[in-house]
Amino acid sequence: MWGPKLSNNSGNDHLHVGDGKGLTISNITHSKIRSPKHTFTLSNILHVPHIKKPLLSVQNFCLENNLFFEFHPFLFYIKDLMTKEVLLFGRSRDGLYILSESSTTSLPQVFSSTCLSTSTNVWHRRHCY
Repeated sequence: MWGPKLSNNSGNDHLHVGDGKGLTISNITHSKIRSPKHTFTLSNILHVPHIKKPLLSVQNFCLENNLFFEFHPFLFYIKDLMTKEVLLFGRSRDGLYILSESSTTSLPQVFSSTCLSTSTNVWHRRHCY
């Protein structure tokens, strides 16, 4: 299966990563990223304390915000689906495309709101697995 999958082990939800390890999900929340041109919604953010790098589901981000990514060897653009206007851009580093403070001046203003209890059903509803 491509993408993360969850299992419920004695009431504790886990995110299974490429090596098969299950990392504990401590909570699920949602947030917004504000940039000079746009406010982006991030729903069902999994807080996984032991993950090494924060990851983003590009497909879910695109569907939720009506946009698309344009990837190039060393940079990427996030564009409005209808107007094709560049809303954000970023660079790659160590083989990953990084959304950082240089992508938007307001990343420190990201805010989280209501935390939800962890549930495999929330993940499956959100990601349609």
